[in-house]
Amino acid sequence: MAKNPEYTDRNFRIRVDFEQPPQVDLPLIGFLFNCKGLLLQWQYVKENFLEFNLENRSEKTMERKLDPEQFRLFIAPASDKKITRVKTMEQLQGFKAYEPILRLNDNHVLDILPIPERLSIFWLKCKCRVSGKVSKWFNFGNGWEDLPVCRARVHICEIDPINYWIQKIPDHIIAKIPDAILNPKFEVPIPIPDPDPFRRLERFPNISGQEEENIFKTQSLQQIRNETLSVLPELGADIKKQLSSGNLNSIREAIVKNYALFHPWFCYWPWWWPHFYRCQELAVVETNAAGRFEKNIYYHCFGDKPDIYIWVEYMIGGVWTTVHKPPKPCNTHWNYVCGTDINIHVSDPRVAGDCCCDCELIGEDVWIRTVGHTSVSHIKQTHQLLAPPGQTVPYDRIGLTDAAAAGDSFITTTIDDYKRPFGGSPVLRMGFAPALPNSNVYYYRWSYRQRANADLTIVGDTYNPLPPKGGEVRKGYEYRYTDSNGDWQWAPESKKLGPFSVGPNDNLYIIPPEEPTMAPFNVPAASHPHWHQQTYNMDTIHFDTTVVDDFENGLYELKLELFDQAGNLLQNIPKANFKTPRHDDARYSENAPNILLENPTTSNADAFRMLIRIDNGQCEGAIYTVNVGGVPASSTCCGFVKYKPEGVEADLELSFKATHPTDFAEFSFGVIKGTCMGGSIANARGMVIDSADGYHLNTMSGVYSKSFMPADLLGVCYEEGFGKAAFAETLHILSTATDGIWRVAQDYHQTAAFALEP
Repeated sequence: MAKNPEYTDRNFRIRVDFEQPPQVDLPLIGFLFNCKGLLLQWQYVKENFLEFNLENRSEKTMERKLDPEQFRLFIAPASDKKITRVKTMEQLQGFKAYEPILRLNDNHVLDILPIPERLSIFWLKCKCRVSGKVSKWFNFGNGWEDLPVCRARVHICEIDPINYWIQKIPDHIIAKIPDAILNPKFEVPIPIPDPDPFRRLERFPNISGQEEENIFKTQSLQQIRNETLSVLPELGADIKKQLSSGNLNSIREAIVKNYALFHPWFCYWPWWWPHFYRCQELAVVETNAAGRFEKNIYYHCFGDKPDIYIWVEYMIGGVWTTVHKPPKPCNTHWNYVCGTDINIHVSDPRVAGDCCCDCELIGEDVWIRTVGHTSVSHIKQTHQLLAPPGQTVPYDRIGLTDAAAAGDSFITTTIDDYKRPFGGSPVLRMGFAPALPNSNVYYYRWSYRQRANADLTIVGDTYNPLPPKGGEVRKGYEYRYTDSNGDWQWAPESKKLGPFSVGPNDNLYIIPPEEPTMAPFNVPAASHPHWHQQTYNMDTIHFDTTVVDDFENGLYELKLELFDQAGNLLQNIPKANFKTPRHDDARYSENAPNILLENPTTSNADAFRMLIRIDNGQCEGAIYTVNVGGVPASSTCCGFVKYKPEGVEADLELSFKATHPTDFAEFSFGVIKGTCMGGSIANARGMVIDSADGYHLNTMSGVYSKSFMPADLLGVCYEEGFGKAAFAETLHILSTATDGIWRVAQDYHQTAAFALEP
């Protein structure tokens, strides 16, 4: 418990009464502050009296005659023991404290008015169970599945009732509401909650449609206003009358009585949210292996049902990271029905799907799982010359993956359509059996060597230790401790896995045990430690492919070796000890195939190895001037292109540049006519390796070009040899490289415009 401030001076007692006595005994506590906001003392209310002792003349203000106006008194329920930690008046707001006015009555005795019923009803609490599930959509090679997210940290908050806060909202804020609602000026779209998975493009790579940018598509302020108003709830004449009354109390009353109607309106003005949606955190809980959470919270028995808002964190890179925190007005569970599930879908691509039950490995098995979240079984290990769909120029798929990546936009991926190299900062994830480490298998080491350059010309190279990003690998865990108030708290810590030099070998990493309480780390069991990542699915090394001294674009071989406790390299390891994910369903393992093993025999192998292509190339592009009859259109500041330069129609050529040093990029070129809807014959999309959709690629320059007659482009804007229209050209070139989770965006974007006239 927090130490009571030692200000002992001048005894005085204050009687504390209720305007309407509560139905049950309610412990109370009082806090006394000076006029500058310094906490002088707190005391419990005993037998309806609050007594302070301020005999210590440590402040100059205490030397003068006692003046009640020099103090500020707050009274609050004491049922929550955390209230004794309060140090400031601001902290008391969350406890819904009552601030009476201290005064001397006719008998020169300090007294206060009774605690008002409008406030005291919020001090009586009832129990409510908040429960639900956190999940995410995952792809394991055979389709999408909604799976639980375990060990997520769920923050359960309550939005304080508006009828408690409404009088504390400043007048100048209240005064803005009538004009904002009766004469709205909508300039930003409404914030919406996280969409369901079928509306998130990056989760479902088979979704290929993307509306092209149209620089001519604009709306008037009146159109925006009308469209927005059409989806907002109608406010009746009585509400509008109250809002337009100019009476601030009447406006406050209208808001309180019609609060549910105002939520969609409030979504448009984020600057209102701190005033109308004050959130008090009630509990923080972790999800279990099924992704579920539950917690008993307490709400105001005689007020509304609790209004619950939830946000979620997940441990990423040893740091609790927010992965779900949507806007409060649109994502609060108003009048929450206690015990009903609140189901949350997170969409952050960094959240791993490693929840499982009874999924420990057996014996001395090691399961090499993924690069980021990309299954190692979906990385092509053999040469395969194949052209992209709809194009004819083949490229070698060796070392590439067919996995989707967050931020794919219009890039589509299908199983066994290998088009992605790796780039950025990948992490190698794998799992270790609970029998490890032991004296026989104690360390692991990742090494690499370049096998070929960017054009797949073979190069000679020897193995080098894979350099960990940040210089070392640590495995994080949390432990429990007791704070100065005697409460349990959680704190993060970590253990170094490597690199270490042991015996004859360097750059070794300790295979971590199943629990941090086990050897060699031996974290005290009394602190209840647990790993941030389970040992059966964990990050083993994080490396940076953009470091030029270590990597250049090309084909690389990564090798995993095992060592005993003395640092001796292990060879002739049983092949069945090396596991990889199944190609059709990455949740299941299989014995690593020979192509992923070093020196495999019938029953043994020396190490695990795999080929990956690394490429961090930058896309380049340009949109060129329209050619008329093979000649660039005359350039003026007006932007018009005359398609009858000599009175005779000439053909029009559109051209653009789309390149990538190693062709690992896709382009989307769009031509939009005015505000006309529908597709255009001038659109094109494909990999930058080949011609596409009628556009011819000059392989030397990377320039795509295609000819049209004016009528082809003008369409409905062309009649009897004449017509004119404005066009927008958009070019997007996206690199396909991935770090195993995110697409490595070495992209290019440009927008241009022209207008055709006779």
